[in-house]
Amino acid sequence: MRVIFLTVLIIVSNLYGQNELPTVAVLDFEGRGISQLEASTLTDRLATELGNTDAVILVERNQLESILEEQGLQQSGCTTDECVAEVGQLLGVQFMISGSINMIGKTYTIDAKMFSVETGANVKTVNKTLKGQIDELIPLMETIAWELVGLDKRKMETVAVLDFEGRGISQLEAGTLTDRFTSSLGKTEAVLIVARQEMDEILEEQGFEQEAGCTTVECAAEVGGLLGVKNIINGSIGKVGETYTIDAQMIAVATGATVKTVNKTYVGKIDGLIIEIEIMAYDLVSMKSPANLLKRQRQGMQASSTAPKLKTKTGALVRSTIVPGWGQLYSEKKIWGYGWILTEAALASLTYLSFSNFNTANTDYTKYKNLYNLETDEALVIEYRTKSEENHDLMVKAENEIKLYYNIIGGLWIANAIHAYIIGPKQDLTSDQRDNLFLVYNPDTRQTQLRWEIALD
Repeated sequence: MRVIFLTVLIIVSNLYGQNELPTVAVLDFEGRGISQLEASTLTDRLATELGNTDAVILVERNQLESILEEQGLQQSGCTTDECVAEVGQLLGVQFMISGSINMIGKTYTIDAKMFSVETGANVKTVNKTLKGQIDELIPLMETIAWELVGLDKRKMETVAVLDFEGRGISQLEAGTLTDRFTSSLGKTEAVLIVARQEMDEILEEQGFEQEAGCTTVECAAEVGGLLGVKNIINGSIGKVGETYTIDAQMIAVATGATVKTVNKTYVGKIDGLIIEIEIMAYDLVSMKSPANLLKRQRQGMQASSTAPKLKTKTGALVRSTIVPGWGQLYSEKKIWGYGWILTEAALASLTYLSFSNFNTANTDYTKYKNLYNLETDEALVIEYRTKSEENHDLMVKAENEIKLYYNIIGGLWIANAIHAYIIGPKQDLTSDQRDNLFLVYNPDTRQTQLRWEIALD
């Protein structure tokens, strides 16, 4: 225990003092339940983030591979303390980091440790558990890197959020959406956010007043410097027609470089921007949005795309003019709708039957008329003449029936259209939408006509 305490004390003094930083090498983590390629990729992310801590001197991967190759050793399978110590001595480093990434069912576990080459003791161990997708292990590996060197990543990444600029929406709306963005950013637990009140107080003390429109890198960096944060976030929310755009960027205060940018486009009502900007907060820190938030986004899109359209009397009239009964069904008057359809269908069937009878009678009339003209036998002449006259009468009868049915069908068709208009959807008196298509009777032509009127008031 004394040895471990002294080792930790040495590391802490090196991390926070002016002494030379400790040297560290990272071995590929062992993959158990995941492929070794995936385990190596995640190890690379841990090593990269370890370098970002500025707390250790990291041996480059190429150098590590080269030395191991010279000694005839491989990273894979080197999981025992003896093997790790041997590799560390060959590399000439003070500490070695190794571990494993395991998958049990749908749960991932990560076990990492920092090993002192000199004393043979485990200086630091970190264990993490995750239920989710494998890509969610990436930010978790970054967090482990910071914890292995005894630092909290969130304390190193302080962030301030400036009010987004409103372009096409009011600045009050833009400010409200910025507040929701900030709140969602806090839920990620990936950064430490300067509270709005604290930010306003500091800026006021420095004689700097936050103004909407501070979207340039220079302005954001100046404000970030006054606040003493590592990163600062600004952006804008615009509206073009019915389309909204959101642009946000995270700027490193020290360098003025843009660390991350996120852009979103949204079509719908402005309140739908609330969910979009919450998701955007997770995107800006490279984290996957919670499942319930993504579900709300999908539901909002479906509701927007399937919004019911206002039904009108004109719509019912036009539909029944095209197909009898359609306007009634459109108005949800199913009994009337099916009644008109069946009536017109029955009349159409009778018309078809009369037309068929006419064709049959016409064929027989032509046949007997030709026989009558060619026959010389008196008895057959009389028979052919009689049959010819009978079929002619049947033709006339069928033709009259066809004309009658046509008139009835036409009259009922018009009546059906008028009926559809009368019983059509009632207009919302609070709505500005009004029908300007009317069915009228013209006494000069003695015909029913459709009239289109345009209000001049």
